Amino acid sequence: MDDKEIRTIHIIPSKSFAHRAFICDFLAGDEARGVVCDLESDDINATKGCIDGLKTGVNVIDARESGSTLRFILPLAGVMGRSVGIITRGRLSERPMLSFEDALMRNGMEIEHDQSGVITTGGKLRPGVFRLPGAVSSQFITGLLLSLPSLEGDSRIELTSELKSKAYVDITLSVLSDYGVSIREHDGMYEIPGGQKYSCKGSYKVEGDWSQAAFWLAAGLIGECPVRVEGLRADSVQGDRRIIEIFRDMGGRIDEEKCEDGTCYTAYPSELHGCEVDVSEVPDLAPAIACAACAADSETRMVNAERLRLKESDRIDSIVNAVTDLGFYAEGKDNEIVIAGKSGRPSDKTSDARSVRTSGDHRIVMMAAVLSLISGYKVEIEDAGSVSKSYPTFFDELKKAGLADSVII
Repeated sequence: MDDKEIRTIHIIPSKSFAHRAFICDFLAGDEARGVVCDLESDDINATKGCIDGLKTGVNVIDARESGSTLRFILPLAGVMGRSVGIITRGRLSERPMLSFEDALMRNGMEIEHDQSGVITTGGKLRPGVFRLPGAVSSQFITGLLLSLPSLEGDSRIELTSELKSKAYVDITLSVLSDYGVSIREHDGMYEIPGGQKYSCKGSYKVEGDWSQAAFWLAAGLIGECPVRVEGLRADSVQGDRRIIEIFRDMGGRIDEEKCEDGTCYTAYPSELHGCEVDVSEVPDLAPAIACAACAADSETRMVNAERLRLKESDRIDSIVNAVTDLGFYAEGKDNEIVIAGKSGRPSDKTSDARSVRTSGDHRIVMMAAVLSLISGYKVEIEDAGSVSKSYPTFFDELKKAGLADSVII
């Protein structure tokens, strides 16, 4: 493979769409038509496993480390009136849930926690008014939107603070619409008519994942060869498609063209410059932005990043740790990340290999792998297997594309 040859990646299905589609297909019952999802990660398998457990009547189901699974399955168990134990793993039991559980319990559910991280549900969820903060997690809103239409009575979700990551709720509304479910949104409220039936005209094909595409686009911008990503939707409601705008604002060349399976984007090696990026609505893009920031000729600041502390790891700390392990300068503050760019990197090399801390976070692992393209070191990535959470074939694709020469796997 020639060094300058375009490397092509067919992007995996969107994890966000897949969670929602599998739940809607389950709620469709006899009207279910099946979900087409070409690659299933640990998180998606967690949701599917929990659905199967609720369907077959087992007493314990496993959400693994998936925040989406836990927050989407919890109200579903209440709709079904199921008493079930939900196992949580890793940092999942530490992630915010209190306001969500309070809203569910005010409307008929019983929820208990034990010291091992198991959440036990009881009671039956009633239709009614659900008051929730919008600034903690949009997954709370999505969990209710997916389940409440199947109740007999009407419900309403009232937000007590501004909704963050609204694009994820837009994904939910899009999938629900595809399954024939109607939600009325107005004035910070969601009106949910009860007694609705879920159905889809045909099998549901999950669209490509923009948050994962961001890493490949970053690789094209900072490496020595262009990278082409196939299978994305230019009109997607995924908020993470904003990565195109962000990378172009940093001076990146990204070409767009129609292809057989959606839209293709080709990122070319570019002279990048730093900028300020508000990541409040796109927190999952922060690790990919960090890759471009390390190659930029000036400082990049990711601001309004406080929600990064509530992910699979404290991503402000884990991004800073991984970047500095590779010899770049980065600093984390309460709600922002500052990366100096290539000018902040010392010129002397103290070793031929570097070990990178990742906190077992799948997105930090992928970030470290992309940064290996410009680190100048052989990069040994801790907990590399954690990519199975969202992208189990990531390193296979990295090798096939000829981008893994500096990674020790």
